[in-house]
Amino acid sequence: MRSNRRRASPAGCTADCIADSAGGITFDVTGAARPGAVLVLRRRDGRDATGTGTDTATPADAAEVRLPLTGAGKSRPRAVLPSTVELAEGHWDVFTGAPGEQPVRPGVRDVRALVDRVPGAGGVAARIPYPTADGRLAVRSWVRAPHAEAGTVRSEPDATTVEGMLYGAELGEGAEAEARLRGTGRSHRVAVTGRGGSFAFTLPYGPLAARPVVERQWWDLWLVPARNAAGIRISRILDDIWDKRTACVYPGHGTDGWLAAPGYTGDNDFCVRLDPASMSAATP
Repeated sequence: MRSNRRRASPAGCTADCIADSAGGITFDVTGAARPGAVLVLRRRDGRDATGTGTDTATPADAAEVRLPLTGAGKSRPRAVLPSTVELAEGHWDVFTGAPGEQPVRPGVRDVRALVDRVPGAGGVAARIPYPTADGRLAVRSWVRAPHAEAGTVRSEPDATTVEGMLYGAELGEGAEAEARLRGTGRSHRVAVTGRGGSFAFTLPYGPLAARPVVERQWWDLWLVPARNAAGIRISRILDDIWDKRTACVYPGHGTDGWLAAPGYTGDNDFCVRLDPASMSAATP
């Protein structure tokens, strides 16, 4: 269970962030007016490869991006992460200073431009600046190609109905949604309706609980856009919420022996949680 307590914020600079709908982020920094200071984004558990912070794309496997801080002495130093600079999927911690080792605290985060955004053709890249549990600034990055974006979710007494949009691919003959029981080979498929990029399906809970539910189960949801096609993880990343586990909570339903509820993982991937009836409901 996650704790809501936050540890004391680290010493260092503070950055106000403005995110744009194209994927760029502007950082206005207080306390970094030092010669040679840069803003560094470092991928958690990243490899040693280093990308260069320019207005051209960096290698997709880069573990560090360095952005120049400009304006020192005239105004608050500013760093810009262009949308053309690639960030591999994951969590990127923000540092500053000449060596890039001073942690940055989150200031004001203007992420309004991310709400209900519609990406262009092809894959989807999404980035959200957010505060970590210990009071640091970080950026959550998603890179999905193709991408299945969950939209309206209805939690009904015996099923979950999901509507969404598919980007970078289209529905074809034999399209299905697949629920996969995490850590096992079990799965269950249902038909998908829709045209072009839109899709919808209803997943009944009964088949997921066909065997006795003796411990918590996580069923991950995938969209199979056509017969024999590879599955596409269904997620919700095209808004301003970096962690939907407590922000998007749906009612649970069940019968004798089990309780089911749709929700999201810490990576904003869509899933269904199946609990024994004796277990108190908790968010993913």
